[in-house]
Amino acid sequence: MEELSAVVLLGRILDDALARGSSDVHLHAGLGDLTVHLRTAGHIEPYLHVKDLGASVIRRVKALAKMDVAESRVPQDGSFRWHTDAAECDVRAAVIPTVAGETAVLRLLSRRKEAISFTSLGMTEQQSAQLNRILQTGSGLVLAAGPTSSGKTTTLYAMMVQLARWGRHVVSIEDPVEMPLPDCQQVEVRERIGVTFDAGLRALLRHDPDVIMIGEIRDDQTARTALRASVTGHLVLSTTHAKDVAGAVQRLVGFGLPKSVVTDVLRAVVVQELRPRPCRAGCGGKACSRCRGTGVDPEREAVFHIFEMAAAPSASLDAAWAAQGTSRLVGRGGETDAPVD
Repeated sequence: MEELSAVVLLGRILDDALARGSSDVHLHAGLGDLTVHLRTAGHIEPYLHVKDLGASVIRRVKALAKMDVAESRVPQDGSFRWHTDAAECDVRAAVIPTVAGETAVLRLLSRRKEAISFTSLGMTEQQSAQLNRILQTGSGLVLAAGPTSSGKTTTLYAMMVQLARWGRHVVSIEDPVEMPLPDCQQVEVRERIGVTFDAGLRALLRHDPDVIMIGEIRDDQTARTALRASVTGHLVLSTTHAKDVAGAVQRLVGFGLPKSVVTDVLRAVVVQELRPRPCRAGCGGKACSRCRGTGVDPEREAVFHIFEMAAAPSASLDAAWAAQGTSRLVGRGGETDAPVD
């Protein structure tokens, strides 16, 4: 009966999280109890506390995500698909052992029914045209920059779909693949069997690609391989956890890449963030089913700034490499004042 109750409870948690527009579900099994938090509109909020079912719900997550249900000593990760009457999503699950019990985080990746386009993500028509022109250059490096959960991967997916529509051979190495895309060859990182970002990237280069998407440049070797690909006629797309253009540039240089080569291959940086916006239902008050009385819409507004490196003066680029404190990097999308980490 306890396992059956865990099945029902987890189902209700996921259904409600999808209905609220939450991006993540946090489950903590401490001292046998279950504590649940939801991340909605960028904020983590308490959702539920239940006696005794903590371990059972975590086991249910492991079973759905094809993890080792009997193993509770090491971190595990996996994924599964969840359906409701009103929505469908892919769930990326990660479980870690803590001193007070196991914790699971479920990332909810809604499956889009409409085609991904730059304007559907929130770009203006002018920005969409600008990015299309950048992608048509055919080679070099294009980065999507922004904080965690700001939609960088989705932006790269929109680029991949557009490039595939133009007849380019588009491949990717991702950890994990968050959304299967039509006419794109997507490979998932599996470090346990040796499929790392670098190994996967080197294998993809032997498959005659026009465009290579790297989910994230995480280490020196991947950075060097990506750089070689971008200087040998490939268009390379990737993300970086930088909040501005100068930070994105500094991260590349931090991997030991020569600044002269980075200057040559970096075509553009798309800086994005998600900002809160008023509830779109417009009724407000505690009775509002959309915002639940907060006045803040569960779907945040995407804001984009596109910076073309070809439009950036070399003096400004040099300042970005050697800056101590604050750098200003000027691009066609505007200019930004940014502290350099």
